[in-house]
Amino acid sequence: TVVGNSSSTACRICGDEIGRNENGEMFVACRQCGFPVCRPCYEYERREGNQTCPKCHARYKRHK
Repeated sequence: TVVGNSSSTACRICGDEIGRNENGEMFVACRQCGFPVCRPCYEYERREGNQTCPKCHARYKRHK
């Protein structure tokens, strides 16, 4: 659920706001389904988890 600023989206894992990348675009962890995950949760999943999207189970690609 988006509250207040309609251009922000909450991470579906931790609830924090999903930030923007250096180009000002919304961070997208999964390029297959676009499931909203913030960068810290994405990085944790890549390091410690099964390295896949919690929704569609596509393998996460590396982000710069």
